[in-house]
Amino acid sequence: MTTKPAEKGNTITIRKMSDENIAALKQAAAENNRSMEAQARSVLEDYLAQYVSRRILSNADLVQEMWKLLDGEGLGPDEDLVPPRDKYMRPVDLGE
Repeated sequence: MTTKPAEKGNTITIRKMSDENIAALKQAAAENNRSMEAQARSVLEDYLAQYVSRRILSNADLVQEMWKLLDGEGLGPDEDLVPPRDKYMRPVDLGE
């Protein structure tokens, strides 16, 4: 997930993390040449990117939900929302 840095210092405090989780975070930070803070930020950004992509995929079911709500009204399965293209291409003026 690529985001721009915060313009003001947004802060989050996480309390009551187990020693095992802190040790794992420190180890991951060392393996990635990051500070523990940078590693925690990276973990959160990765999680949020996956969370957002799952939400987008679940919204892909929107069409199915619309079919249920319309209960057979509207376009049929073999109907197109966009009219078919014309067989003949329009001439293009290139200004020559």
